[in-house]
Amino acid sequence: MAEGEGGGGIGRLIKILIIVVVLLAVVGGAAWAVYHFLGIGGDTAEGLPAPSTTVREGPAPIANPQYLPLETFIVNLSDGRRYLKTTLALLLNEELAKTYLEARMPEVKDLVIAELQTLSTEQLRDPKERELLKQRLLSKIESLLPDKKREWDDPNPIKKVLITEFYLQ
Repeated sequence: MAEGEGGGGIGRLIKILIIVVVLLAVVGGAAWAVYHFLGIGGDTAEGLPAPSTTVREGPAPIANPQYLPLETFIVNLSDGRRYLKTTLALLLNEELAKTYLEARMPEVKDLVIAELQTLSTEQLRDPKERELLKQRLLSKIESLLPDKKREWDDPNPIKKVLITEFYLQ
């Protein structure tokens, strides 16, 4: 036997042992991922409850929703060098109210622009502030609706202000 061949058997055994350990780790990791992420065994990951089939709670869906697009608005924000580009739409439940607002679209857009220009970048980054913005816009646009003489049944036909596009730069 040559002098360098004596340790060859042990080195080879170590290499095989390392390969076996790595293969076991890969197979074990794959099994764990399948078990936890695909939900095999009936439990969900981390002991969390299974997801509900109910999307959201709240008022019943509108039978005949009417959408009134308000187009795209680009405004300078109150804090100076930044601007907002957003597209809005209204969800209504009365077709006659939609027609009424379409005839007054310049007034609607004026109210929206005036409200958007008062905002700062920080306000728009906060999801709670965006929800408050939607509520303020809803109230301001509702102020354009007639108080008494209405051709529709619901006194509050505007159900939501929807943000369909939102860019802050």
